[in-house]
Amino acid sequence: MRGLLAHDAGVGRDGAGVSGLALAERLGVPAATVAAHSARIGDGESVYADGLVSHANRLAAALGVVIGGKAGDVAHAMLAAPPGAPSPEPIVDRRQRIAREMAVGRIVLVDSMLFAGPENRHDVLCAGSHGGRVNMARALEIRPRGALFSDGGGARDRSGVDGLPLLDVADVPAAAVDAMRARIGESASTWADGVISAVNETARRAGVLVGQPAATAAQAMLEHRRRTEA
Repeated sequence: MRGLLAHDAGVGRDGAGVSGLALAERLGVPAATVAAHSARIGDGESVYADGLVSHANRLAAALGVVIGGKAGDVAHAMLAAPPGAPSPEPIVDRRQRIAREMAVGRIVLVDSMLFAGPENRHDVLCAGSHGGRVNMARALEIRPRGALFSDGGGARDRSGVDGLPLLDVADVPAAAVDAMRARIGESASTWADGVISAVNETARRAGVLVGQPAATAAQAMLEHRRRTEA
């Protein structure tokens, strides 16, 4: 690719929302992020049309990309760059990891909800991805016992959590953790560091509360499903 524009997810804990900029630079790709408040997360049209640059790597800066610049202008500037190099090794860890296994079920970590499958139907899934609408299709296919996401760092129009109510239709408890407390894109951080910032109605009925640790919320989701399936 010649360039990359992404959402910064509020930057978040340890700068996780912009951590890919350095990797892109190592691969010879100009890259920049847009501020969470300026564009909807998971919505490429909004990033392009509404986004205002919040961070840029050195290759992007060399093309004239400036903080506060319009994303559309940046995208056109990046067309002048040569294509970057492919990564010599996998960038994304697609493995599932079991955080907890009990008689009532498992809590499984997936860095993206896209890495879950039908085998996770009876699990609570703890994901690194945000809780926007674009990430709900896989969860609706699987209908797990529960789902935890990142809240996307206060993205415009609450787009980092606007998918949670969609899971109410499937009776799936769903919640998001504060991106300032857990690193977005890292399910292990969602699980270990996460603090609940948003819940859907099904999660609320299961006893999941804003301010709870993610581990407590995941356990509540498992117990809720056990009760309803009994």
